[in-house]
Amino acid sequence: MRRTEHPSELFEVGQELDAEEIGRWRGGRLHLSARACESPALRSFLLGFAPGQVVAGTVAAVQNFGVFVHVDGEPDGRCTGFIRVPDLTWGHIGHPSEVVEAGRRITAEVIVVDTRSGQVTLFLKRAPKARC
Repeated sequence: MRRTEHPSELFEVGQELDAEEIGRWRGGRLHLSARACESPALRSFLLGFAPGQVVAGTVAAVQNFGVFVHVDGEPDGRCTGFIRVPDLTWGHIGHPSEVVEAGRRITAEVIVVDTRSGQVTLFLKRAPKARC
């Protein structure tokens, strides 16, 4: 998971490697990601999720652009969950810290699982409460 100028810095012609299909180019050519297979434990963990699934975790950090979450059961040393600001609440907020703080336990819904980035995008919004 590092930047390189050319694939030859990482691979040799004829080298066998593990890769995940992440799409197809025009003409049916495969688009593969070797990065998605670099950490088998992380890949296996992420593939255990499906959109719509509810997960629990602990807020690791609150930034102006979103919230990082340690999802329960993730491999050590990883922070696999992320919540974008628009997915925190239905109302307008000035900063995500108005909704959550580091160390808080949360439950959230899985939106997207991305083995390539090693991250699961989460949705914290709850349905608005009905008013009588």
